[in-house]
Amino acid sequence: MEKEKLSFFKKVKTSIFDFDGYQVLAAEKISRTIGYIVLLILIFSIIISLTLTYQFNGLVGRAREYINNEIAEIKYENYELSVITNSGEEITEINTDDFITAKIIINTENTDEEKVQENIKEIESSPIGILILKDKILLKNEFSTKLIEYSYKTISEQYNINKIDKTEILNMLSGQPIYRFLIAFAAIILIYMFIVYLSSILIDILLLIILAYIITRISGLRLKYSAIYNIAAYSLTLPLILNMIYFVVNRLTGFTIEYFQIMYTAIASIYIITAILMIKSDVIKKQLELNRIIEEQEKVREELKRKEEEKKEKEEQERREREKEKKEKQDREKKEKKKEDGDIGETPEGDNA
Repeated sequence: MEKEKLSFFKKVKTSIFDFDGYQVLAAEKISRTIGYIVLLILIFSIIISLTLTYQFNGLVGRAREYINNEIAEIKYENYELSVITNSGEEITEINTDDFITAKIIINTENTDEEKVQENIKEIESSPIGILILKDKILLKNEFSTKLIEYSYKTISEQYNINKIDKTEILNMLSGQPIYRFLIAFAAIILIYMFIVYLSSILIDILLLIILAYIITRISGLRLKYSAIYNIAAYSLTLPLILNMIYFVVNRLTGFTIEYFQIMYTAIASIYIITAILMIKSDVIKKQLELNRIIEEQEKVREELKRKEEEKKEKEEQERREREKEKKEKQDREKKEKKKEDGDIGETPEGDNA
């Protein structure tokens, strides 16, 4: 009989709400399970990239507003940038904690090495940071511990930028240029997040396979390696969805759960243990049912054997009765014949005279 092919959303529903359904999921081909995980990660990455793009767009809007209101002059020429604020301060720090946990430091006037290193340490200590210097820009994101450095000379040569001022920057941060940049930003983030999360999930699946294998051995349940892989993979469905929801909520509201990663692993482990025990329980039920069927079959066989023996005994008895009747009939016939012979032999003497 051909196995029922579950749709993607049916698999999501089954892997979250139906522990008994893990028997069906465990029997899936590994290629279909891999396809399911890839599609789930792709959806996850799309939502994450859209969230980050939305945030970045908000940050760009804040930057445009800040430049328009707080920056007196921006001048870029000969691969050097000069930013002068309305307050005239050499170093300007911009905190965006009300929107995103990030720090932006503008220092294009103070070239003292000690002060620059101090600025770098401040950026490194922030989850997200931007340090704008006279000849380069340093970026820090939460996915990397290292600073990413871009020299203005490299940027100028790559994009053919020789001179720029405040008005041009404001124009770049609005209209079609920024929309094109946001599309490119979303695409890059999507690819990056897909690769990062897919690699991370594959490692998680490997660890969960080890856990699933140990549980099957302890429970005395023998499963194919493909079934163990499938159970481990599908057990990550709910943790992945919760991780996606948490990421979006955390980004948009700043709400944090301190031990979320532990909860993420714990949920997957609970699903694996429960699913394996449910499969074990079902195997036991099927074994008991099989034993009951075997017992019933044995009873039927014994009953048939008894009836067969009774039939044979009845047939034997009938045969004996027939033989007895036949013998009695033969005896009667012999007696009658003897009697007839005797009657013939007894002739009267007078007849002979």
